[in-house]
Amino acid sequence: MNVSVITPTRNRAHILQYCIERLLDQTRQPDEIIVVDDASNDGTEGLSILKKTKYIKFEERIGHWRARNIAVREAAGDLIIFVDSDVLVARNFIEDHLFLHEKDAKIVVQGLVRHIRSPRSFGNFTLRVDGLCLTGLVIQNCSLRKKWILDAGLFDDYKLMGYMDVEFGMRLKKMGIRRVVSVRRCIAYHVDGYPTREWLNNLLSKFEERGRTSWRFIQRAKSWTGEGISNRRVVLLSNMLSTPRWAEKGRLVDLLLKSVDSPFIFVFPLLKEVLKLHYRAKGIREG
Repeated sequence: MNVSVITPTRNRAHILQYCIERLLDQTRQPDEIIVVDDASNDGTEGLSILKKTKYIKFEERIGHWRARNIAVREAAGDLIIFVDSDVLVARNFIEDHLFLHEKDAKIVVQGLVRHIRSPRSFGNFTLRVDGLCLTGLVIQNCSLRKKWILDAGLFDDYKLMGYMDVEFGMRLKKMGIRRVVSVRRCIAYHVDGYPTREWLNNLLSKFEERGRTSWRFIQRAKSWTGEGISNRRVVLLSNMLSTPRWAEKGRLVDLLLKSVDSPFIFVFPLLKEVLKLHYRAKGIREG
């Protein structure tokens, strides 16, 4: 199979260089790397390494999901691998994805994504891992045949925070495309950067927005797939922990930021997940 890697980006010149270097240094080279630039204004187009890719630049923002759709149509590969521009992959990444697809043609491969602070931390142990969700996909590390993407109708950009890949995964499931979660193969690392108050506020506002629009996603997904979804568990857990009483107090945010470099490595991710839970539940209540 020919392999096309699709990498959308916006204002990530500082990390895109490392991402492409990893994709070029593979035991099995991709047949093409398509970088779709969603109107970056940080000098991304000046990166010399982009000469080794198929680079598509949009002068006005169209959104990562539309950018992915355009790249899929442009792709020459039979197999599409999606890798976000702040994700670094292992040296046998392409080979691993291919290995699984050669065993079964009608699958979508979900690779795990471990979280690190900087490119220098590549390969380090980390507590936070994405890709184990029970529904949908984590699109920053997944692969499937181009045919299945087109048959599913591409990604539906209806501007609901955090749900486009989930819904797309549900549509694939309805088509009979089996999801394979690769635990030992297809290793990738997401570069988060160092946590700051601005970073945390931005993260929590995204989860609140995701909660507010969740009811729209539930209705949309039901019309697409006929499958019922509920967000009650999030609210129930928030109520059990009484997060509305204490989660938004400034002391907790200060404690979270102070725990970033704590020797007790579980403190920071635990507190962060509780805050994310609270703001998502808050958004659900508002919605």
